[in-house]
Amino acid sequence: MSDTTANHADHSSGGDDHEHHVVGWKPLTIVFLALMVLTFMTVAAINFDLGPLNIVVALGIALVKALLVVMIFMHIWWDRAFHGLLIGGSLAFVALFIAFTMIDTKYYEPEIQAGDAAAAREAVEDGSYTPPLPSEQNAPTH
Repeated sequence: MSDTTANHADHSSGGDDHEHHVVGWKPLTIVFLALMVLTFMTVAAINFDLGPLNIVVALGIALVKALLVVMIFMHIWWDRAFHGLLIGGSLAFVALFIAFTMIDTKYYEPEIQAGDAAAAREAVEDGSYTPPLPSEQNAPTH
């Protein structure tokens, strides 16, 4: 027996703890339909003004869609718990980074009220808009 055949036999002799899981068409179809509904919810959410909750709703829907893909299509649901812990920890850190970024952006971007959107768009188009200086943005009002 050659070395490659012996090595292959060693790996397939039960030394590995790999278990292959086959997902039926019904759960995959249900997850696919759920992803489609969540996609339509994402598009529909654009039409509702929830104020500061807009980003929370959008990221919440995206998180659910990502979890469905990872857990079902990537078979993490049936994998070792440690792999789920790694993915969960990674998602928690991404959420933390996004949260800190969202907190920080309110100090660097001027807020435009919904009623001022048309006026702001016109000012940008005709060139009369001048962004405020950094010292003016954070200046306390008395």
